[in-house]
Order: sequence, then C-alpha cells, then structure tokens
Amino acid sequence: MSMSLGIAVIAPLLQSSSALVRKQTHVEKAWLVEQDVIRVLELMARAIRMAGYRKIGSLGEYRQGLRMAKVDYIGLEHRTGWNHSDLLWVKHEPADGTEGDCLGNRVEQLNHGKSQSRTKNGLRYQGFFVKKAGDDRGGSLMCASLDRQGRLQHTSLMNHIDTLHFKWVGQQTRSGEPTSPTRAGVHIALKTTLMEREFSRFVALRNVP
Repeated sequence: MSMSLGIAVIAPLLQSSSALVRKQTHVEKAWLVEQDVIRVLELMARAIRMAGYRKIGSLGEYRQGLRMAKVDYIGLEHRTGWNHSDLLWVKHEPADGTEGDCLGNRVEQLNHGKSQSRTKNGLRYQGFFVKKAGDDRGGSLMCASLDRQGRLQHTSLMNHIDTLHFKWVGQQTRSGEPTSPTRAGVHIALKTTLMEREFSRFVALRNVP
C-alpha cells in the first residue's frame, strides 16, 4: 500500500521534471537558432553595405568612378533557389584589405602588389542563396565568394532554412510616398524550419543608388 502511494506521489513529479527538461531543451535550441540567424543576417548586411564600394584617392579616380556608375554592383534574383527563395549578389572594390568576405577571407597582395587575391577584374564578389540540403527537410544558406585564384566557391553558412527573400526598398518623402525608383536599401526576410517566426532586417545602401 505504501509503495503504491509512493509511486502515485513520485510519478507526477517525474512527469513534471521531464516536461521541464523538454521545455528547457526547446528554449536552448531556439536560442541557438536565433544566434545563427543573427550571425548570417549580419554577414548579408555587411555585404550589402559594401556593395559598390570604390576606393577613390584622387579627383581623377572620382571622375572615373562616376563613369563606372552604370556597372551593376548589386542584384537580386527572385525565386531561383530552394522553396522559391531569392538570391542576392554584390560586387565591390577591396577596401583596406582588412575586411573579410562572408567566410572571413581577406584580400592578399600578389605579384609585388600588382594584383590581389580573392578578386576578379579588381572586384570582390559575394552571393547568398538557398539550396536543398541532402539530409534535412529544409535548405542550406549558401555563401558564394571567390577563392585565392578568383574562382567562384560555395560554402554552407546555416542549415534548416525554409525561405530567404530580398526586396528593394525605395526612398520616400516625409509623407511616406515614394519619390522615385531610387533604391534606399534592401529588406531581408529569413525563415527557418525550426522556429515559427520570420527574422527580418533592413539594410541601407551606402555606395550605390
């Protein structure tokens, strides 16, 4: 009788403890996912802010830069990736050699400073898109960058991606009406298969109209 009573008392405590452990595990998993999302959003934001950067050291270089203004330094390709996700790519000149790409790789001087690694035609390149992951019901967020020989390479940044979307955001007047097709920035929206929420961020363009 006493043993049955003891089991009856302990069983609810064990169930409660098990539920608490499951809840704690879920909270920790959600926190880790959120930290991963914050990391990749910052990588994409950093690339967008660098899009179109040109290292100008003289009036002649400034005028040459104006003539080069028609070069595409940033682009969006909609619904080309896993689950109709979008692709974003950016190009820019190397700054001071200390900034890394989406993998943290820095530019190195080659041939006595006459050329630079991880560039093509003098420009750095970064891209972000989602492809199907082999063993996951979601996709992998991929980083496209240049290797030391200037060849394109793809590396996974994060798994369990549901969708990734980019949208141009135009400049507006104080009343909220759009002034022109001029682009003010890019809105990023990222969903994972592990959390029922959308992570978003607006990034202003610094170097391209």
